[in-house]
Amino acid sequence: MRIIIAAFVVAGALLADAGQKCTGHPRMYHGKKCASTTNYADYHKGACGCGPSNNDNQFPWNHSGFVVAANQALFDAGGGKWCGQSCGKCIKLTTTGGFVDGQGGGVAEGLSKVFMVTNLCPNEYPNLSWCSQQGNNGVNQYGYGWHFDLENGVNQITGMGWNNPEVTWEWTDCDAGHAQDGRTPSNSMYHTCQCGQHGKK
Repeated sequence: MRIIIAAFVVAGALLADAGQKCTGHPRMYHGKKCASTTNYADYHKGACGCGPSNNDNQFPWNHSGFVVAANQALFDAGGGKWCGQSCGKCIKLTTTGGFVDGQGGGVAEGLSKVFMVTNLCPNEYPNLSWCSQQGNNGVNQYGYGWHFDLENGVNQITGMGWNNPEVTWEWTDCDAGHAQDGRTPSNSMYHTCQCGQHGKK
């Protein structure tokens, strides 16, 4: 289970929308679903069990690859914390050029990367401003129906200049993503995870 250590100070109930390109409820951009993003770094195997069975450490690819902790509603709508329905599935995130004012920075529009869901950003403190879409009219504090916390174990996210960008997202094929640059885990890599071994996909 991933718990974000808050690195942001939020003043007031909601921040201004000036940096956000996505609009509506929940936010959309050019007909695609939008999400907010943050990043984290740790060595825990995560809620999909992507590490050796005898300890809590991650597999190296889960630390250095393009993997995410998804918000609770996307990870497992039933509220589970382990082996959620999204474990091992891949998403294509594409930057909009926008960001939440005071919580990130601009990055060029149209940059796409494929990420595998290997962890959970739970609907509990201290994640409530980002990962709580349940019981909040289906959106988080910033108006997004979805949130992805990107693993940044070897600065793979900040090294691209991604500072919590606003993105659109869509399901995609993991193996195709892996073939592009090798940073997205493949389906065979996921099946070494504890949840992958139990047939969860």
